[in-house]
Amino acid sequence: MACVIKSVIFVLAVPLFLIATNVNLVTRDLGFYESEFATYRVAESTGLTTVQLREVARAFIAYFDGSPDSLDIQVHLAGARRPLFNEREIAHMVDVHHLMTLVRRLGAAAGVAALGIVLVGFLLVRQAFVPLLGKLCLTAAALTWTLLALLGGLAMLDFSELFVRFHLLSFSNDLWVLDPQRDYLIRLFPEGFWYDATVRIALLTLLESSALALLGGGLRLGVTRR
Repeated sequence: MACVIKSVIFVLAVPLFLIATNVNLVTRDLGFYESEFATYRVAESTGLTTVQLREVARAFIAYFDGSPDSLDIQVHLAGARRPLFNEREIAHMVDVHHLMTLVRRLGAAAGVAALGIVLVGFLLVRQAFVPLLGKLCLTAAALTWTLLALLGGLAMLDFSELFVRFHLLSFSNDLWVLDPQRDYLIRLFPEGFWYDATVRIALLTLLESSALALLGGGLRLGVTRR
């Protein structure tokens, strides 16, 4: 029974670890921000220069590693220095910071759990654990692919609806409902930005889970040849 529980934990922990890790990677990728700003002509919609947008992106990356009340971006617009975001936008970003912190902690916990199960398995049964590890890797990869297929299907059907549902599920208020005529946050990060981020996270996770499947297949193949 204990072995079954550990196996289930491993299989569930792997996709959580991969997705959480890739969320953190993408949200800390300066090049991704700059590419998306160019793609969606954010300089035109915000009035900010490319240099200013780069600094804004760096400020966001630093923000997710800092305090939730530390977002204070000042910019030069219309000949005056002013805060980029209003109180509503800043309040929403506090919620986003809490969500990102939760994602990071869940990912770390999942990684520790998966690694711990592997270490305990080798300590207890040594080489006899190899075929089971191979099977667990293949199962975890298959679960990851299933989740990605489900997410991809929903995104292709109606990403806007998926985007709204995600916010309704993740936040207990409507601070995320912003006005593109007034709020810079939605001009910096239009829906297309989040679609591209989702695709990038999914592709990274697909590559990593495929590598895991190859590892699992290799472990099982190595055992059968002995």
